Amino acid sequence: MRDTFTAVVLALAFSCFTPAIASADDHLLPPWQDLFNGRDLSGWVSSGADDAWGVDSGEIVTLKPGTGGWLRTDRAFRDFELMLSFWLPDDGNSGVGLRGSSGGDPAFTGFEVQIFDSAGQTPDVRNCGAVYEAIPADSMAVTEAGNWNTYRIRLVGDVLDVWLNGTRIHDGARLDDRGFFRGPENPLPLRDRATTGYIALQDHGHPFRFKDIRVRDLSPDPEPRGMQHLIPAGDRDAPPQGWFSEDAGEWSVEDGALVGRGGPGHIFSEATFANFELRALVRINTRGNSGLYFRVRPNPAANVPWPIGYEAQVDQHDPRNFTGVVYDRAWADAIGAPITRDNAWFDYRVRAEGDRIRTWINGVAMVDAFLSDFADGHIAVQGHHPGSEVMVKDLRILELD
Repeated sequence: MRDTFTAVVLALAFSCFTPAIASADDHLLPPWQDLFNGRDLSGWVSSGADDAWGVDSGEIVTLKPGTGGWLRTDRAFRDFELMLSFWLPDDGNSGVGLRGSSGGDPAFTGFEVQIFDSAGQTPDVRNCGAVYEAIPADSMAVTEAGNWNTYRIRLVGDVLDVWLNGTRIHDGARLDDRGFFRGPENPLPLRDRATTGYIALQDHGHPFRFKDIRVRDLSPDPEPRGMQHLIPAGDRDAPPQGWFSEDAGEWSVEDGALVGRGGPGHIFSEATFANFELRALVRINTRGNSGLYFRVRPNPAANVPWPIGYEAQVDQHDPRNFTGVVYDRAWADAIGAPITRDNAWFDYRVRAEGDRIRTWINGVAMVDAFLSDFADGHIAVQGHHPGSEVMVKDLRILELD
């Protein structure tokens, strides 16, 4: 589930420098971007109280510890390199969320690199430097409380490298079948979690300070600015606000994810779109089937649940119409087989510009075709059959001129 070519190129580019000193090849990589401007929280979104986070002396601070939840970026990232510094209080507990979703706990929708007052302790899956409840750090490099520390984190595909205060504490760690939720009896493999998401800072109830936050976006298809969520944050209506359903199927919003069970039936956006870029995280259950429809309208024929428009397929088992193709219209012949799995999240990207239709899965190009059947219409999610369960979260769109 990764773009192997991109990963190899990036690995070669990175092999020539340490976290402290960039090599002569550093200029070949994308530029660093400031995630924090030092003045205000522009570009950040809080899951907690509005006044829980603030800025003081060029630092992000927890103004009311214990009320802030997570403070996340307003733009998603897949592959990236991240730099940040944190001031560690006595008994401090926090974390850096990576690839987390806008709903639910980023430590488990994506994963968390732990921040913890654990200097001198033996590394485990819950103290500083750990991939929380999944992978212990190779060494304990955090300073004593009352000091500043610096993380450098590089995440490309399913490979994680982390330096803490210049010490490499994760060396090519794989996002594999390790990981659990609150205890080993509840496995939650890293390999099945979101492949794209937000960078976030955790308020765990302690007076933390963060500064010098920068990112270098290494994704093959970085997310453009200005994408709008199609499902309102916190919406628990069934169907969600701005959507209507047709035919069979049950639709709900659970932890920020649109969930469809049963079918056949579809849920449609009330708004219609012509030219756009659409991005979403999608997960289908075992032997499930679904699709992201676009430029689509409900079928006017009686007792015919299948809409009229384009369908970006979600199916891990059809040898031709698998995830990433435009169903029965354009195929990913260069790929040849599904690159997704049942019960694992993947990110879907669809771009429609005039007659040109393109799709990507986890940044891997799938379809690039010219189709002239439909010029505009709704966005829709398919409920295919009674045993199918589809989950879609962070469904967002950018309209194009």
